[in-house]
Amino acid sequence: MIAPASRRIGKYEIRQKLGRGGMADVYLASDNATGAMVALKLIEHSTDVDTLDSIEAERRGAELQTRLAAVDPHVAAIYDSGDADGFFYVAMEYVEGQDLAELMHRGPLEPKFAVELAVAVAETLDKAHNLQVVIGERTYQGIVHGDIKPKNIRIDAGGRVRVLDFGIAKALSLSRKLTRNEFGSVPYASPERLDAGEVSVQTDLWSLAVMLYEMVTGLRPYHAATTERLEAMVRSRIPPPPPPDPCPEALRRILIKALAPVVTARYGSAREMAADFAAFQAGGTVQAEQEDLDATRRTFRREDEETRRMDRSPEPQGGETRQMLPSVAAPTPTTHKPRLRMFSTAPWLARVLGWAFVAWIAWTALTSYVLYQHGKRLERDIQTEQVKDLDDIWKRWTELSDGNPSSFLLRGPRRLVRQKFVAEADHVIDSYRNNNTVRENGWKDAHDLLAKALAVDPGDSIRGKLRLCEGHLARIKGIARRSVPELDRAVDLFNEAQQLMPKSPDPELGLALVYVYGLGNIDRADEALQQAAKRGYALGNREKAQLADGYRARAERMFSDARKVRGLPQEKDQIQRSREDYEHALQLYQSIAPYGNSLTMIARVETSMDGVDLRLREIDNGTGNSPVDILRHLLHPWQ
Repeated sequence: MIAPASRRIGKYEIRQKLGRGGMADVYLASDNATGAMVALKLIEHSTDVDTLDSIEAERRGAELQTRLAAVDPHVAAIYDSGDADGFFYVAMEYVEGQDLAELMHRGPLEPKFAVELAVAVAETLDKAHNLQVVIGERTYQGIVHGDIKPKNIRIDAGGRVRVLDFGIAKALSLSRKLTRNEFGSVPYASPERLDAGEVSVQTDLWSLAVMLYEMVTGLRPYHAATTERLEAMVRSRIPPPPPPDPCPEALRRILIKALAPVVTARYGSAREMAADFAAFQAGGTVQAEQEDLDATRRTFRREDEETRRMDRSPEPQGGETRQMLPSVAAPTPTTHKPRLRMFSTAPWLARVLGWAFVAWIAWTALTSYVLYQHGKRLERDIQTEQVKDLDDIWKRWTELSDGNPSSFLLRGPRRLVRQKFVAEADHVIDSYRNNNTVRENGWKDAHDLLAKALAVDPGDSIRGKLRLCEGHLARIKGIARRSVPELDRAVDLFNEAQQLMPKSPDPELGLALVYVYGLGNIDRADEALQQAAKRGYALGNREKAQLADGYRARAERMFSDARKVRGLPQEKDQIQRSREDYEHALQLYQSIAPYGNSLTMIARVETSMDGVDLRLREIDNGTGNSPVDILRHLLHPWQ
């Protein structure tokens, strides 16, 4: 079971969930011994092989990160690790600030700033890759991170770059080879890692290059609709497209080299990569540019020498030389024929190639014109409502854009098609926001519409709405099945939606439902609704009913749990807190009556409060605590 909020693990009091990665959950927690806030990583103990492997890697990684943090201030410190209450835990420095993923949600970063961040990460990787430590009887010759990605890079309150999760289930000894793609994130994984689970220096350098590409362009070098297709694209070893403008040419060369499909064509170490970053910052020639220049010079020199060899012939210098020509230097007829044929056909070949190029230009212009005209026709048909059915619009768009959906020639119809699908999905989202009930099929329909809109023209706002729909679907499934992992997934999806749509109240409304009816955390539900109110949402009867249900449910749990301590001093305190929640629930139900089933709930709460008051009077009078009374109460708790 995943550790819920407000639970204690050892000496750590959990405050809130920060995220999830692999088999571990990370929480913000307070150290009850020191009062300090920490990032607490937890893996629930289990006997399955994957869990045992993860805990082993975490345990080793905690020690490795401790050693690395001692020599590099960019690395988050480790305070403690061990086993408690059924979990393996690692308590590490909680770095306040903004992670790189949040920073990039606003758009591409300025190239020089992006390189400055990359330099800091590269310097940390260089120290890690060359770190030599002895732990117990084992010597580690360098460690790798294994999961470099924007989520694991944070800018702290002082503006410093911090590398998170270095060595925690991801930092593995360079001497260890994996048999599968463990721990890493596919969008940032190198081809050789996806092929054979190989983790090496090159794993980290590839991930850093992908991250820098994304920082500069706002896009990843490889992107696909599904993880499976994305993995296949990376493993194909087809080079990604060079970063488009406004990426500076020198930085473009660095990224082309760093993302070369063949390992030997990339940078050999983090130090080499950092040196090219520094050369770019200083305005000098980067190694990647110099290699291209050297290759050009070598090619030119070879061609020039070959030409001179072909054209060299001895000049006659008197009779003695003329006598040597037949036996030494005079070319035979067979020597001259291929050469003469080659030069005689070259003009003809040039003309053919020239005409072919002209034909290709003409064909490209014609097909572009036809594509543009068909796109304008679709745009016109949508605007004039000659085609209104979304299925028809989608069919025509897929036929039109087949093989080239991002063409600038289709900019007009692409924008209009996206708007149509997003607007239809917005009807569902707006319907829930306006206090209407949205069933599971409604969220599924909205999700499918947004998925198509995202395929037409990606954007953070669409992704945010897509995550919102996915969150509601996970919420419905989690509540119906009483599945804590599914409910935790819903929380993660709503939080991701909030990051992508920071001004929208919709994710907070979804979170409130999860906390009230799924995880039973009324405090977090109340907090979510207050955040929705700050984003302009007017809390109404529905939200008050949700809060009332939450307080009532908690009151019932506390009153029921009080039976376990019946006759003990703490029983009264627990029952009094139960009564406070009942009073809060009653006030909320009364404020919205006769909305929903509030009248029924008012009667139910008042009956429950009578039982609470009766037990409080018994405690004050010292009655009802005999063994017979306790047994009768256990058998009939509401009498």
